[in-house]
Amino acid sequence: MKSVTFSTVLAVVVAMSCVLMSQAFVPRSSVGHAFNVKAATTTTKLNGFMGDPERESLSRDSEPEEFFQTNTDKMTDEEKLPIALAGLAGISLPFILGLIALYAAK
Repeated sequence: MKSVTFSTVLAVVVAMSCVLMSQAFVPRSSVGHAFNVKAATTTTKLNGFMGDPERESLSRDSEPEEFFQTNTDKMTDEEKLPIALAGLAGISLPFILGLIALYAAK
């Protein structure tokens, strides 16, 4: 009798968790947000203590000549090539070794 009730409870718990997890993927309606116009219009934009913007938007003309560069940014493309190849090998090598191990096990 205990195994029947345990399995029933387990089935109910699994079913409820499936229902709750599937609710996360349901798209939300935007109808409720359309009526909240007052909240959207009364928000103020705080750009600093005095309300002045910190700076204008960044463009090629307004970008300073000296900007923060990492050591990798200062390297040429020829110097970056070994780093890129090591990353590519580090990602692909475990898959290649796994395929070799699978074929060797046959």
